Amino acid sequence: MARRGAGSRPFHSAIATTFCVEFAAYEQVMLPQLMGSGATNFLLIADERMASMSLSDGSQLPVQLGRDYELASPASSDGLFHSKIVLQVGRKAGKLFVGSANITAAGLAGNAETVVELECTDEPSAEQEIVRSAWRYVSGLVSHDQRAARDALSWAADRAPWLTPAPTAALNSLADGSAIAFLARDGGPGIGRRFADLVAGQDVERLIVASPYWDPRLDALQYLCERLKPASATILLDTEGHEFPLEAARPAGIEFRTFPIGLKGRFKHAKFLIASTATHDHVLVGSANCTWAALGNGTFGGSNAEACIYRLLPRDRALAALGLSECMATDVVNANEIDQRDASPPIPLKEIASRKGGTFELEGDVLSWHPPGWFLEHGRLRLLGRNRRELAQLVVVTAGEPSVRLSFRLEIEEPERISFVVVEKGEFTSNPSHVAHRSVLRRRRREVATGSVAKAVATFDAGEDFDLWMHGAFDLLARADLDDRPPPIVSARPRKPDAHEQESPPQQLTYDEFMETRAPDARSGSRQDSALTGTHSDSVRSFLNMLVGRATDVPEPIDPDAWMDPAEEDPERELNAETSRAEAQPEPPPKVSQPDVSQVDAKQFERMVRAYATNVTSDTAPLGPGDVLRVRFWLMLLLHKARHKGLPLGLGATAEEQGWPRMALRVISAFFCGARPPITRLMIAKDYAGMPVDFLECWATVLWTLDAMEGVLAGPARHRQFLLFVQRARFDVAKVLGLQPAELASNTVLQVRRAMDATIGSRLDLATNKLP
Repeated sequence: MARRGAGSRPFHSAIATTFCVEFAAYEQVMLPQLMGSGATNFLLIADERMASMSLSDGSQLPVQLGRDYELASPASSDGLFHSKIVLQVGRKAGKLFVGSANITAAGLAGNAETVVELECTDEPSAEQEIVRSAWRYVSGLVSHDQRAARDALSWAADRAPWLTPAPTAALNSLADGSAIAFLARDGGPGIGRRFADLVAGQDVERLIVASPYWDPRLDALQYLCERLKPASATILLDTEGHEFPLEAARPAGIEFRTFPIGLKGRFKHAKFLIASTATHDHVLVGSANCTWAALGNGTFGGSNAEACIYRLLPRDRALAALGLSECMATDVVNANEIDQRDASPPIPLKEIASRKGGTFELEGDVLSWHPPGWFLEHGRLRLLGRNRRELAQLVVVTAGEPSVRLSFRLEIEEPERISFVVVEKGEFTSNPSHVAHRSVLRRRRREVATGSVAKAVATFDAGEDFDLWMHGAFDLLARADLDDRPPPIVSARPRKPDAHEQESPPQQLTYDEFMETRAPDARSGSRQDSALTGTHSDSVRSFLNMLVGRATDVPEPIDPDAWMDPAEEDPERELNAETSRAEAQPEPPPKVSQPDVSQVDAKQFERMVRAYATNVTSDTAPLGPGDVLRVRFWLMLLLHKARHKGLPLGLGATAEEQGWPRMALRVISAFFCGARPPITRLMIAKDYAGMPVDFLECWATVLWTLDAMEGVLAGPARHRQFLLFVQRARFDVAKVLGLQPAELASNTVLQVRRAMDATIGSRLDLATNKLP
């Protein structure tokens, strides 16, 4: 899964599906390999009941679930969710694995499994058709109410435009003359029937079947033999550990052979069919056992969710690829000499399903819950940390009817510590359910920067300088993010749709539309984080926050061994540790910095600011988060280069064209003022209920800068006319922003203003003015 070779990290996303899951195997074996390929966006799709069992069997709970990757499960049905797929997605490439291996320690390392692997580029090809088919299948497994999982799928699709067009053909011819198809249960004919249809009209000389599990009456095997009419049929068995029903009536001509001797001692979990004609091998490899539930028959499509790859290969190529040539040349095993083995005990799926606690998502301090159907009237939610330690309890009282979604404002410190929730109702206790931290997952998603983009990111990450030349680095990151961003689906005036037209819901709102529908206190549990999350430009935002000593919420890497340390959620122990460190390490003496006597090129600043104002006012295209960040970038750069004791040759505090107040006012006016100011073209994602935090940071910077202009220019009569322009701009800004008192008094706004008071305000001798 991790591509070999230095610098080869072609994938940004990885989606895996499985029936059984061992979270330790995923986190410790698979996830590091997927990360090694460049991916930062991970989605695991597992059978709902098996995932719930893995969270309740007393084994180590997952450490990174809900933060580094998300777990989703299709709705339970009469059958199993049994597909085993790994799909890696990149801007220019894709890679697909379809096979029999679950995401367990045995599936990844111990069992004998069969897996088909293929790769594609962003150029049209047969391989790309198969990868797109697999993408459509896995993306259809996640319902829209599983919002964190849909986030992962949407992020991947936005950065792989080649992935979304519908496949044009089920069967595709490869360059070597072979053929390939992706077969999954999709509500139509079953996989068994589709495989038989691909072989139809050809004389099958030999059928080989490998399957660890079978129907008690061999219904699926009977169907295959009736359709294919093979001259001979071979069942591959592990005579020392099999579940083949030897006492069942078998189709005529069935023979038994053992697996290759090299697989001795390993559980034979491989599942495949090989129907050989005189010239070709028709091969089916994947998750489907030779059972009625997996393959179906002529009239029944099956009950399990399965995924397989069909290959048409030259005769005996499949035997060679699977290492079966030698065992097929050995003598047939006498059925009377094979001992009947006991079948594995059934998994209590119904009991496990009855103990599910629903799904949980955390957005800021708002916990959203999709309760299970059995939860009515009242109960308790026990909020647990990663080490199962209880952090808090919530008493839940409903109207006595099933609820689609419930939201709770949490009043505990550091709600991000919550990892699992247990639901209690009377004497009943559910299995633990994980909590999806949507904002943390979003922050972790970012394409690996390469080339000039990587250098531009490093410019801001280093935080060593802030000068006019960095505008070029910002432009480079903004262009890279613009390439990442899909065309917006925006709201429009109502119109009567065509008879056969299905309208797509708007994904983005104009600023005015957003302000009409937002919730200033963000009570709904909708998105609250930065709109720049996951973009290259987020490094610019972090840099600007760093300049004023304000931390940006960037998640720390999770230590895989952290589950072993109960101190993680022991505030007293953490406080003692902090105290010990503080006592052991005396504060170093403050550094004395020398004034920077370099000359700031005011003329160049004036030209660049005028160019910005011209560009933003003359353009008509929709604006996004990067354009809001650019306003803040310019204001922060002008303030950073303003004249003070440490920069005696900086930009002057005058109303002249090359003074920083005049240029800052030009930036603000260009974006917020006029009959149709550019801010009216600003688009905001519809999933925000409150103002994005990066927008609030910019608005706070704008308001602080207006205050600073008045602070540095108050007094002299020659500035009175200019200050009238400042007051007019303040009025226009307040009107167009439309911020409510709750937003102006939000933690984000207050923190930005205080941080700017303490840094830039102090440097410019504005601290004594007590800017509001």
